[in-house]
Amino acid sequence: MKRTAYFTAVLVAGGLWYLAPGLAREGHPKHLPADGKDPVAFRAYLMENIGDNAKELNDKLKAGKPAAVKVNAQAIALHATRIPELFPQGSTSETSKAKEEIWQKWDEFVKSADTLRSEADQLAVTAADGQAEAVGAQAKKVFGACKGCHDNFRKPEKKGKE
Repeated sequence: MKRTAYFTAVLVAGGLWYLAPGLAREGHPKHLPADGKDPVAFRAYLMENIGDNAKELNDKLKAGKPAAVKVNAQAIALHATRIPELFPQGSTSETSKAKEEIWQKWDEFVKSADTLRSEADQLAVTAADGQAEAVGAQAKKVFGACKGCHDNFRKPEKKGKE
């Protein structure tokens, strides 16, 4: 009986260890669009997920857990690879925050998404060392990549939003 309980515990612990990286925001979204066929809805979901990971990453830094940001950085980098494909020509709507500049300056837009991916990848590598100062400096580069793209390619938030 003890032996069975021990092996069960080892299997459960091993399974949790294996699945832990997937338990970042990527694994448990707040909501999913009805289908992935609507690029505006899916990119809104994806961008919200990036934002959730960035917020969680920042909270971990403030809590003094620099190594813990690795999984969030990996999720951001993964999502950043998908950004260009979610902006087919003219895919706007009343709910879309995309500026026309995306398609007018397509190469610059793609470069912005690649910069986010690159900076987030570097953050994941830096986080593995757990050096708070280096992780914080690299996190600022990730946040700067987000801001740069938003400043150039995203409509401003409407005032009075809850």
